[in-house]
Amino acid sequence: MIGINFDTLLRTEVFISRISSALGDFRRLFTDYLAPFAYAEIDDIFETEGRGSWAAVDPIYAARKAVSHPGKGILEREGTYRNAATHPNHPGSLVEVSQTELVLGVRGTYFESTFGANYPGLHEAGNDDQNLSARPVYELIAAGERFEQRMGQLGEKWSREEIRKITPSR
Repeated sequence: MIGINFDTLLRTEVFISRISSALGDFRRLFTDYLAPFAYAEIDDIFETEGRGSWAAVDPIYAARKAVSHPGKGILEREGTYRNAATHPNHPGSLVEVSQTELVLGVRGTYFESTFGANYPGLHEAGNDDQNLSARPVYELIAAGERFEQRMGQLGEKWSREEIRKITPSR
């Protein structure tokens, strides 16, 4: 005789529903994995001056900056831009997290109200009229296979952890 254990089917259906629900809320993935990874990447971009892709500063400006802000790299004076871009609790940091979306950045309005201009926006885009080379930060994060590969690894690690949380132990 062939029999079907409906209890097992029901348990499987409930389990699949729980997995689907758990994997539909990405907030922990965003806050515990992706944001820290992105902040580290941004910090590296500042540390390596655009991973070597940023244009050098004007020699006259470089000489003045060496006196007024010794040892500071490109896009750094007081460290405000870098700190806003890499520390979620900085007042200039932009962090928005929902079940399905993560937004990281800097608040241009903070820089406008504090310094009189949205310096990150100006530097990101550049301005030929003001002899300001583009020095992108955010577009460099996603450049290359390393970013995609690491994002995939982090997503896989998170999904395994989420499934483990709801898997009945034997």
